[in-house]
Amino acid sequence: MTATETDARSLSEALEDLHLAMVGTADGDVWKARPLTLAGLDGATMHFLVSADADWVQSISAGGTACTTTFSDPNTNDHVSLQGTARVLRDPQLIAALWTPEAGAYFEGKNDPNVRVLAVKVEYGEYWDSPSGVVGRLLALTWSAAGEHVGKEGPVTV
Repeated sequence: MTATETDARSLSEALEDLHLAMVGTADGDVWKARPLTLAGLDGATMHFLVSADADWVQSISAGGTACTTTFSDPNTNDHVSLQGTARVLRDPQLIAALWTPEAGAYFEGKNDPNVRVLAVKVEYGEYWDSPSGVVGRLLALTWSAAGEHVGKEGPVTV
């Protein structure tokens, strides 16, 4: 018997309150990841603002490149792993819609010629969450000592 529940969650439910991602793409035979802030979500597509000057952005093919994206919040013990296809878009209207004051720390404004949208179409994903805080962690340790697991996990539906 286990206290872990398996339930499907929608992509928007799985990403609720999660904004900082590690986005990974292949660089030859090696996968490399970099931190990006989620700028928007449209159905099964996540949007990030990126610089066209970055080598890894330039390596994304026009037809799309395999991509893995993870989100984690150690304070709440929420974790999400997503796989999909990344494309780079030069869409001034979308950039304007996704623009935030925080993005200004990385670009010279939303009209900066190097601003691009990394659009990641999610094809598969999973999430895990466990109790957080001191009491939640003690509960998880107690269950674990008894050979049980506590928390929720499951697929992310897109």
